[in-house]
Amino acid sequence: MTSRTPEKSSRPGTPSTTGALALGALGVVFGDIGTSPLYAIQACFSKSYGLKTEPQEILGLLSIIFWVLVFVVSFKYLSLIFKVDSRGEGGICSMLEKVRNERLSRRWRGFAFAITILGAALLFGDGIITPAISVLSALEGLSAHSPQASRFVMPLSVLVLVILFSIQRFGTGKVGLLFGPVMLVWFVSIGILGAIAIYDEPTILRAINPMHGFEFVQRHVATAFIVLGAIVLVVTGCESLYADMGHFGRRSIRFAWYFIVLPSLLLTYFGQGARLLADPNAAGNPFFATVPQVLLWPMIILATVSAMIASQAIITGLFSLTRQASNLQLLPPLKVVHTSSRQIGQIYVPAVNALLGIACIILVVTFHDSDALAAAYGVAVTGMMALTTTMFMVVGRSALKWSLPVVLVIGLTLLTVDLLFFSANVLKIPDGGWVPIAVASGVVAIMATWLRGTTILSRQHRLRSMSFAAFKRLWPASGPVRSKGTGVFLTTSRIGMPPALTTLYRTLHVLPEKVVLLSIQVEDVPFIDLEKNIRLYRMPENIDHVTVRRGYLDPIDAPFILQAAQSKGLEIDQEDLTYYVRQLVVDTTANRRMSRWRKRLFQFLLRNQWPAVWAFHLPPPRTVAVGIVVRV
Repeated sequence: MTSRTPEKSSRPGTPSTTGALALGALGVVFGDIGTSPLYAIQACFSKSYGLKTEPQEILGLLSIIFWVLVFVVSFKYLSLIFKVDSRGEGGICSMLEKVRNERLSRRWRGFAFAITILGAALLFGDGIITPAISVLSALEGLSAHSPQASRFVMPLSVLVLVILFSIQRFGTGKVGLLFGPVMLVWFVSIGILGAIAIYDEPTILRAINPMHGFEFVQRHVATAFIVLGAIVLVVTGCESLYADMGHFGRRSIRFAWYFIVLPSLLLTYFGQGARLLADPNAAGNPFFATVPQVLLWPMIILATVSAMIASQAIITGLFSLTRQASNLQLLPPLKVVHTSSRQIGQIYVPAVNALLGIACIILVVTFHDSDALAAAYGVAVTGMMALTTTMFMVVGRSALKWSLPVVLVIGLTLLTVDLLFFSANVLKIPDGGWVPIAVASGVVAIMATWLRGTTILSRQHRLRSMSFAAFKRLWPASGPVRSKGTGVFLTTSRIGMPPALTTLYRTLHVLPEKVVLLSIQVEDVPFIDLEKNIRLYRMPENIDHVTVRRGYLDPIDAPFILQAAQSKGLEIDQEDLTYYVRQLVVDTTANRRMSRWRKRLFQFLLRNQWPAVWAFHLPPPRTVAVGIVVRV
């Protein structure tokens, strides 16, 4: 089966559709950045930084936060990075797809692959922390109500995470429609609470003046650099925001950001600053300090649900990233479930969902509270931001055809900011920052091994389709020995004899009495009429080639397709079919192309990729795997 990424995703541009997608985006795309107010200001005034809750310090921090939100999210991502997509999909892998067709030297192509692998791996490292810290920080609001309730935070967090990952199978669209209204209530609520606090202390609005930020840096040169590790928490979720572009489209995401998310975030951050001006002792939990006592319990519940939703951005972003990485042969084929007939980007990857859920629960049980997890947060996020900027410079020069001075000015400006944030977060490595780095290292090893292994395999002649004329030369003059029955061979090519067929003959010197070659191509539309898209090609020696086009939501059911092909003249007995699929067997004998541990890893990945017997709904009792020995 071959799968094509769509040329253009189905994204209607009518106002009603944009509004509906924007509402869904609130529940999927903006959950992470939307719940940062729960812990960002609190982290900035952590005791480890030694900052006092004095007016000049509060104004300075709020000024930096304001301009970081405007520069990083509005300017860098929504204005610049969002210009780059590959057939509607976002994420760093889409940047690689964008430059693959450009005439780059081998060195630059290798550089782009290396950046993509490292960036994707860091996003996976970020993905295991975001759900854990979001849920923990929200439930820690229980401690603000009753110190005795703190012992329930960890078990409740585990329960919330189990529920969160259990509902992913229902699809991004349904989850977004469920979560979107909740997040709309969240953003409106934090905006109103922030506005009330600002009304009581309007002097906080002076923080919009960037001079307060510059003066803060001048007063605390060393401390200001370290505090960047906490300030970056206000923009966590930018990378998943870009990776989720294929789920909702850039227009809906921009609409939601400028009209709902950004105003609400600015109001709540400035509101927390205003509350600190009025009561410096509120630094222990400035977010809940803005909540009136009568609304504390409702806000704790809303914050918990919103934090649960916050994890959706990174989860769906990783689903998209996994599919893109698989298309680029950076990961083995995995089961991908399409969950929408209107948005091809809305998918669910069961394997990734399960691994993320297990990893998040382990983190919650290990670290117990959000302060400990905050030390591990940021390294992967800021590293990914820097790598995305680097790839953007490559794309800007090669695919967007920008002049070199423009690329350097824009790229180096963005990169300077990214590296400042990354350098500040490197200091967190001993205190937990090693966690996402360890995860990213494992993902890099998997991606590099799979890429190397598949590259070696693609060069081997035994895995290539053989022309019919070359295949016939293997036969004796009297013709091949034919066994009773019909053999169905799945092939990714519309021409030539598949490797499973040629290997079977070379090994047994026998061919089925009738041979059917089946090629299935998945298109970018949800549904395709089966009867109108089956083609039957007659070949000599009782060999038929059936080609079919299917939509991405159509079941890829080989027996059903062959039954439909009988109306086109295919003569088969459904009870007398044997399905043959290719099974690669890695030869681990010593050679210099791959180290032993990488060969073992590649062998493991080959064994655990999505089996053809399930992908094509083949009957196991009548399916035969043809082993092809390969050396890597």
